[in-house]
Amino acid sequence: MKLATKKNNNGQSLPTLIGKDCTIKGSIINTHAIRVEGTIIGDIVDAGDVIIGESGVINGNVSAQSFTVFGHVNGDVSATDLIEIKDSGKVNGKLSTQTLAVERGALYEGKIVMGNVAADRE
Repeated sequence: MKLATKKNNNGQSLPTLIGKDCTIKGSIINTHAIRVEGTIIGDIVDAGDVIIGESGVINGNVSAQSFTVFGHVNGDVSATDLIEIKDSGKVNGKLSTQTLAVERGALYEGKIVMGNVAADRE
């Protein structure tokens, strides 16, 4: 399954929302912005801004420009700009980014690579 960002009448990209009661099995590819309140079993690839809400769960890898997690992620995350793990966030996997922000109370287990993220993808 492949989901892409829709455009409004002005040609601007609209964010994709995965609702709390929704489960997606498959990859989401090339979305401008996405907020996940439900569950994704699969990868998010070549995304712009990704937000995982408090009820959101990702069982897969993520590559994005920026990534913010309030919920749970089991997989590797690569963000060219920023990864934020909020106080309610739980992440298990490798993080690759230029900038990392972890709030008090957040849970993280894995490896952190900071620097040239593009080189780390190869």
